[in-house]
Amino acid sequence: MTPEGPLEPPSTVPVTVLGGYLGAGKTTLINRILARASGERIVVVVNDFGAVNIDAELIRSRDGNTLELANGCICCDLSGGMPAVMSQIAAMTPAPQQVLIEVSGVGDPGPVAAWGDHPGFRRGGVLVCADVETIQDRAHGKWVADTVMHQLHSADLLLLTKTDLVDAEQTDAVGAWLHTTVPGIPVLPLHGLDPAVLLDIAPGRPDTAAPEHHQPHPDHATALLTCADLVDREAFGARLDNLPEAVVRCKGVLRTTDSPDRRTIVHAVGRRQSWEDGGSWSSTDHASRIVLIAAPGSGEVLADVVREWAPTWSPTT
Repeated sequence: MTPEGPLEPPSTVPVTVLGGYLGAGKTTLINRILARASGERIVVVVNDFGAVNIDAELIRSRDGNTLELANGCICCDLSGGMPAVMSQIAAMTPAPQQVLIEVSGVGDPGPVAAWGDHPGFRRGGVLVCADVETIQDRAHGKWVADTVMHQLHSADLLLLTKTDLVDAEQTDAVGAWLHTTVPGIPVLPLHGLDPAVLLDIAPGRPDTAAPEHHQPHPDHATALLTCADLVDREAFGARLDNLPEAVVRCKGVLRTTDSPDRRTIVHAVGRRQSWEDGGSWSSTDHASRIVLIAAPGSGEVLADVVREWAPTWSPTT
């Protein structure tokens, strides 16, 4: 028997993409979305689990490149490649209700949105975080202007972040500048916004072909450094203050002299630093580890920093 009327289309899962330059607040936003996901099955695809500050008590199980969280959400590690991740998500039972892909801080989120065309999925919006304290300097700077402008133009919605670090006048000025710089793209402050609303943003960008690989921009140089000695927090902060302008980002986990039994998380963007308690060490390896990221074309600058920091800090591969 042939059913009357049109067949119901198969349900598809919306794929939302989150972008923004290094230090713009993507991790904070992901954590807020996960914290508010009460009963909704969300899959978050991230560059590495270490970038997302998931409390240990929320982790139900770990299986290879996947974390299952107690609130029903899943985190997938992007290191295995986007095609494999999408196939893995498509095979999940029960199926997720949302997929959120975090793009590298030096990547263009626009092309990544095309993974929403994968069978069983549909495109959601492209969200781009704009740090109100640094976005204009970045967009006009020598080192990363092209990267930042590509990210802004890829957005369906621009989110003003770090608004607590500046006054309302600067926030309004940055919003006005974005309206002029990338006209037609809505701009909203993230502060006070329900993160659940962001997963309902509809796509508005022209279709683009899906990339074969999702990876950081090749022109950005990175260095992973380790230190077996205790780190003096004040001295390390001064070291970060003296980094060359071309070193655009530092993040890591430290074992400090004032709190050796607990992990200290440090982030630095330009001259702005943030420090927070990362909880107890979960393994016997208590070495401090940081990642330094330098702007395109500044690999030699980064190499000079690595040489300057040796032998206390040793590069690892």
